[in-house]
Amino acid sequence: MDIKRILVPVSGGRADEEAVKLACNLAKKPKAKVDVIHIIEVERSLSLDEPVASEAEKAEEILSHAEEIATETNYEVETDLIQAREAGQAIIDTATERKTDLIVMGTGYKKHLGVFDLGKTISHIFKEAPCQILLYRGSFSKDNSK
Repeated sequence: MDIKRILVPVSGGRADEEAVKLACNLAKKPKAKVDVIHIIEVERSLSLDEPVASEAEKAEEILSHAEEIATETNYEVETDLIQAREAGQAIIDTATERKTDLIVMGTGYKKHLGVFDLGKTISHIFKEAPCQILLYRGSFSKDNSK
């Protein structure tokens, strides 16, 4: 597997930390570039260019935390905050534009109607990704909401 660029979408969930660590460790040997992105989903009633102040501060904290995790693994990442209508399509578009070789994502153990559910964003990425995908699923816990 020839990896030159890895994309790590983060949402602030518990599994993000492991996804960032995994991406950095995978990137070390081939000296691949690691891009960590956070998507703010913007309602259709608002302009995509209009900053969503209520979400921006939280997003910056999430990206800063990802940078800290990367530093702990002795790897440098680039972070980016993206505003889009739908996170899944924004991740696909970003992966395509940046010629990503691998998307590394983390997800918590979520249930919908009593059944494990990947959710619409991850499902969309699995259907449309232009590259390989590595998914880290966190362990089950009763208070695991992310």
